[in-house]
Amino acid sequence: MKILQMHADFIEYKPIKKEIRDAEEAKTDAVREEEVVVLFTAFERGDTPELAAKAVRDAKEFLSKLGAKRLMIYPFAHLSQDLAKPADALPLLETMVGEAKAQGIETMRSPFGWNKAMQIKVKGHPLAEMSRSYSEGQPTAQPRTQEPKQAQRESDPRSRLKKSDFGSLPETDHRVIGERLDLFSFQETSPGMVYWHDKGLKLWRVLEEMIRKEETKAGYVELSMPLLANSALWKVSGHWDFYKENMFVTSLGGEEFALKPMNCPSTMLYYKTRKWSFRDLPLRIACFDALHRNELSGVASGLFRVKMLTQDDAHIFATREGARAVIDELLDLMLRLYSIFKFDFEVGISTMPDDHAGTLEEWDEATEVLKSAVTSKGLKYAIKEKDGTFYAPKIDVDIKDSLGRKWQITTIQLDLQLPRRFGLVHTGTDGKEHETVTVHRAIFGSLERFIGILLEHYKGKLPVWLSPVQATVVPLSDEHVVYAKKILSKLLEDGVRAQGDLASGTLNSKVRNSQLLKIPYVLVVGAKEEAAGTVAVRSRDGEQRFGVKPEDFVEEVRALSSRFE
Repeated sequence: MKILQMHADFIEYKPIKKEIRDAEEAKTDAVREEEVVVLFTAFERGDTPELAAKAVRDAKEFLSKLGAKRLMIYPFAHLSQDLAKPADALPLLETMVGEAKAQGIETMRSPFGWNKAMQIKVKGHPLAEMSRSYSEGQPTAQPRTQEPKQAQRESDPRSRLKKSDFGSLPETDHRVIGERLDLFSFQETSPGMVYWHDKGLKLWRVLEEMIRKEETKAGYVELSMPLLANSALWKVSGHWDFYKENMFVTSLGGEEFALKPMNCPSTMLYYKTRKWSFRDLPLRIACFDALHRNELSGVASGLFRVKMLTQDDAHIFATREGARAVIDELLDLMLRLYSIFKFDFEVGISTMPDDHAGTLEEWDEATEVLKSAVTSKGLKYAIKEKDGTFYAPKIDVDIKDSLGRKWQITTIQLDLQLPRRFGLVHTGTDGKEHETVTVHRAIFGSLERFIGILLEHYKGKLPVWLSPVQATVVPLSDEHVVYAKKILSKLLEDGVRAQGDLASGTLNSKVRNSQLLKIPYVLVVGAKEEAAGTVAVRSRDGEQRFGVKPEDFVEEVRALSSRFE
């Protein structure tokens, strides 16, 4: 059993639709509970009622320490890749509820087996977030790395060389979709990190190039910087004090180093390599380097929360008076990209947390700039009190997917503090040195997480422009393989992402396989098509067209891609 425990100002959820066949009946009204400890709970194979009761007793001890009185038990399958069957999990959930009530705790729970739109506001104290892992035979909650079978794993390391099993997850889970579409896998030797397959990497590149084109038009420069840096860098930036527990730290030559969890400090070192004038600003810098964040044990959940990630990260260095124009530009970019995916979204502005750098006046100034920029675009916003980073207020944007769930992806931060820590300056119009400010931004956020959202949003049926494979070429028989190869070569030369299914087999099985892989088109070629120099086109929705010239099909795909359809 895996539990993520959060002390929350509030949690709000709304059941959207049943995710599994054995989901219990539930009302679909929105539910909001305030001042509550939330137990996000995943039941695993082998879990027992005794473990469920112990988890509640531990939670009661936690509530006592906090002086909290209310408990929400929230089934959350994403915490585990070794889930119990629904028929076994639901009684364990009822055991937890019964035990909690017997302990005198005011207890609520969310429905089992449902997709739910959910948002939570977690308190900021050190005990607000904790993870626990339970297994049979353990007298106390311990990490699963202490299980007896660890000795077997150490004596036979080959037993660890296997991919993660998602067989018990619902069909709508992006991990199941990604595996079936051959996009990626997760291996037990690299928990919380993704093995991107060829098709998945193509999907990644489409999104990466999409944002790169926008950056090129706007005059960005792109950098790549070391993944490992001495602790001195993180101490200057403040991350050593505020973020160290989420960093991978190691020792080299008697000194501490850490894998970078974000690009900002390294980018600021680049800025310091030369002198800059106000005429050089704004300086727009993009970076797609891999980042590493040490997520809580048991919390990584497929692409949604990984330990190795890549963001469409950028830092724009500007004069203080020029920052507003930069934020206007970034909001325009965000709106342009959101329109492509037809996302509904909500805007929030996160304000100064209790632990922060800088003065109240500086935070008020930066926050007012963000509010003014959002309002100028005709957007409404909600204030997210004390939810900013330690160095800057930020614009946070939540998108809503096809299941009604909200996901935070875009962040835009106006930072007056880190540039000061690094001594970043420029020459102003008066010939004197002035402090430079930095605007941090990510539109898609983590590309891993964004791809996971897209897979569940589209249910694997990606539009033509986004599909990693846009067409499969299939010969009617072995006699037509040579012509099929000719068509495939033309498609590839003309920029269509295509593949051939040229092995022996029936046409129906090949078409069926292409449909299971959600590929938009199958191009069938036989004697009639070869004689006429054409192809027969079948869409994944069942539409068929005959006598289509290859060049016309190429233009069709190009047109759809240019319209992001």
